[in-house]
Amino acid sequence: LTCHQRANLANVVAGDKVIVLLDEQHPPVIESLLPRRSLLSRPGFRGVIKPVAANVDQLLVVIAPAPGIDLDLLDRSLCYCEWQGLDAIIILNKVDLLANDYRALCDQLADTYRAMGYAWIETSTEANIGLETLKAVCTNKTSVFLGNSGVGKSSLTQALVPDVAIRTQQLSSSTGLGQHTTNNATLYDLEIGGQLIDAAGIRSLELSEFAIEHPDRYWRDFRPYLGQCRFNNCTHDHEPDCAIQAAVTEQAIAPHRYQHYLRLLHSNPT
Repeated sequence: LTCHQRANLANVVAGDKVIVLLDEQHPPVIESLLPRRSLLSRPGFRGVIKPVAANVDQLLVVIAPAPGIDLDLLDRSLCYCEWQGLDAIIILNKVDLLANDYRALCDQLADTYRAMGYAWIETSTEANIGLETLKAVCTNKTSVFLGNSGVGKSSLTQALVPDVAIRTQQLSSSTGLGQHTTNNATLYDLEIGGQLIDAAGIRSLELSEFAIEHPDRYWRDFRPYLGQCRFNNCTHDHEPDCAIQAAVTEQAIAPHRYQHYLRLLHSNPT
């Protein structure tokens, strides 16, 4: 239904549950917005937080060897999920493009994130790899793909919703980077049960505009060491006798994870 919306309502987004007034004499009107159990948001213009999707169960964080694996985006996305109480599934897409040396690196990354309890799925729509596993984790869930342009989110969406024409684009021949293909949030009902929200504007989740208190709590690999530092208010940056820094030195915490935490720490408005 194409509906009008009452002016006093908050912004309605994909995944919202609403009550609609149907009147044969007038266009349908969204009368009220039902309580949300979760809300996916992104920083907008001048730091205004904008809702993107509601009542989401899990984020499907997509990385790929082309245009390049963005581990910073991956770690920010996982932090966001921990902060918001959402499940996170890591999807390594386009595995048909992995060279032998890159394959070894990805296996090491998979071990790192699986050790933290995250699901790691490898897929390829070109080679038909991992798509049944992807369907299984999406069954009876409301899911949102998140990832940089060019990692194959639209192609994966097409694999989950084969009867809907979804526009995809190849990597730009001039830059090698992805081209934006999705301009607004669209909700699809899945035949396997559940829903998939293709959300625009959530490609590059930037946490620096969110006020996240104690971000170390949302780094899973930090949790075993929290409370073991000399200082109760340790930021794990420069303080002596820091358990987190010691764990990084001992390779119990991956160095790239620690560096991404510091980047968030220094950009956090709190």
